[in-house]
Amino acid sequence: MDNLITSLGLMSGTSLDGIDASIILSDGEKKVEILDNKFTKYPDDFREKLTNYIKKINSIEDISENKKEYYKIEKELTLLHSKISSNIIKNKNYKIDLVGFHGHTIIHRPELKYSIQMGDPNLLSQLLKLKIIFNFRKNDLDNDGEGAPLAPIYHFSLSKKLNLKNPTLFLNIGGISNFTYCYKDKLLAKDIGPGNVLIDDFLKKTKKLNFDNNGEIGAKGIINKNLIKQVIEHEIYSKNKKHSYDRNEFDCSFVKGLGFENAVATLTFFTATIIANYINDKFDNELEIILCGGGRKNKTLVKNIKELINNKIKSIDEYNIDGDFVEAQAFGYLAIRSFLKKNISFPSTTRVKKPITGGEMFKNY
Repeated sequence: MDNLITSLGLMSGTSLDGIDASIILSDGEKKVEILDNKFTKYPDDFREKLTNYIKKINSIEDISENKKEYYKIEKELTLLHSKISSNIIKNKNYKIDLVGFHGHTIIHRPELKYSIQMGDPNLLSQLLKLKIIFNFRKNDLDNDGEGAPLAPIYHFSLSKKLNLKNPTLFLNIGGISNFTYCYKDKLLAKDIGPGNVLIDDFLKKTKKLNFDNNGEIGAKGIINKNLIKQVIEHEIYSKNKKHSYDRNEFDCSFVKGLGFENAVATLTFFTATIIANYINDKFDNELEIILCGGGRKNKTLVKNIKELINNKIKSIDEYNIDGDFVEAQAFGYLAIRSFLKKNISFPSTTRVKKPITGGEMFKNY
């Protein structure tokens, strides 16, 4: 048991809802024990501030021109991460060895070799009096990878922990949808396209709603399949050559002119179609699909996916793992692997040249 490390993983995802925190105990390999999970919602004013800032950032130069605002929001974001970290640690007086701090992605441009995650690891280390692992994507990008997705090695570990025998696809539906394919020693991963981003952005713009609770709005509308067919022929969707995506690449404006409920129904079915088309094209029917991420709670989205895919689909919650916290757990796990100098990204997951480690340690106390 001496080789096990207790790590706190922190994740602020592209859905912009808040911060997920998870504590795991692991050796950075097959041994993984999930000790605790906690979510804290962003205050409404902060969420709006962060959302508006991200929307006006289209390049790294935009960040340079808005440095004062960037640092102000970054400090607030880091303080919120410190608060949830302190709360989950105090809950059962955990002794934490490492903190895996992802930060919040402001812009992801792998073709230009940068991906900016907002967060101040030095401040977080000072506040928590703990070692912080940060900058998980930098080494991958520096070695011709795309810096994403990074959770696959944790999914692979979960497949071993859960003793999954058949070819398994972890389908994570966050703001962006992505998959991890695990079978025996084979590991593949890629972003697919939009997850919740189009639905959430439309609801925010039109009704100031953050998401479609249980897919209730989407269930009421009429799907415009002709419009969906036209949009799918657009280059970003039809060619699907990109390996990783930035949320700002997707625009919900194509449903402008549809009634509110019809627009949500169409965006929901469109998202399901993008996901299903990719899976149907790349994988056979023997595949078992395990849903993770907030999108698994959108019953209409999941229903649409099930109608479009013949594979067996289950929620990760059916394996007694809370699907809301898989990514936070993943960054706790990645922090351990980073600390142990183990590889966290691979040619088959991020297109990096060779398997490499990543993450940088910050200690400021």
